[in-house]
Order: sequence, then C-alpha cells, then structure tokens
Amino acid sequence: MTTNKSTGPRTESGKAISSQNALRHGLASSTILIPGEDPEQFAALQDGLLTQYKPKDLTEELLVTDMAKHHWLKDRALRLQGEALALAKPGELPATFAVLLRYQTANERAFHKALTALQALRKQKQAKETDELQFLSKLRKKAADKAIDEDNAYIMGPMPDDQPYQEDDELSNLTPDSPRQHAQM
Repeated sequence: MTTNKSTGPRTESGKAISSQNALRHGLASSTILIPGEDPEQFAALQDGLLTQYKPKDLTEELLVTDMAKHHWLKDRALRLQGEALALAKPGELPATFAVLLRYQTANERAFHKALTALQALRKQKQAKETDELQFLSKLRKKAADKAIDEDNAYIMGPMPDDQPYQEDDELSNLTPDSPRQHAQM
C-alpha cells in the first residue's frame, strides 16, 4: 500500500499562502508588515524618523530603519495585547499575554539599542572631526608662524648672532693716550 505525501504547494500563489500558515502575530516574522496593517503608516513612521535623525551615511540609515521597525513591532505587540485582553474573560489574562509582553519589551530594548548606537556613532564621528580640526588648526598656526618668521627675517635681515662682541684688531691696540692715525688723502 502506498501513501501519498504532500510535497507542498507548487505554484507561486500557493507558496505565498502556505508561507503564512504559522503566522500568528508576526512579531517573530521576517516581514515587517502583516495582513491588516497599513504600509503607508509604516512608511510615514520611517520617513518621520529619517527626517528627524537625518542619517549621514548607510550605517546611520540602517540604525534609523531598525528604530522604525522595532517601534512598529512594539506597537503591534501593544495592540495585540489590547485585543487579547478585550477577548479574555474578566479577571483572567489571556494565554498569549506573556508572549506579547515579552515581544513588546524586546522591541523596546532593540529600539533603544539602535538609538544608543546611532548616538554613540555620531559622538565618535564628532570627536574624530574635532580632533582633525584641532590638528589642522595646529598645522595652520605652525605654517602661519613660520610665514611670519620668514617675513620678519626678510624685512629685518639676518638677526645678529648671540656671540659676544669682538673688537677690530686695529681698534683694540689703541690706548686712550695713543694718538690716532688718520688716513691722509
């Protein structure tokens, strides 16, 4: 006796439907939006965060996008908690409440972790830029000081050495009583 075992859906539409079989709340799903959620609301949230934080590179953009995703999933967990409580008997917690609360907390932490990483990255970049500006400022000051020294040397001529004054041989042989010889013309 042979038994026929299903090999699963074969068409693309069948595969798409089948991929959602285990989807209960979508909080552990690889897709951000689940049926019933408005893509425009998620896009507005993401655009708002991108506008607020104005990412300057790909890493910052990924962190802001993660913030949007985790905020969205936290809100979904809160919404599902409210729906579960509304359907539960008075005074009882629904069986799914603990799981939803865990997802809410995990997504809140993930949001704040992405925000902290973004802030740390920006602080690190700012410190690096400050160090570079200070370094460039010191180089400019050294160059300006050198240019001033060169200008002064050109204007004033060579500076006298720090050696003691030496008299001419002819003048050193003269004594106060000796007559000076004058060159005759």
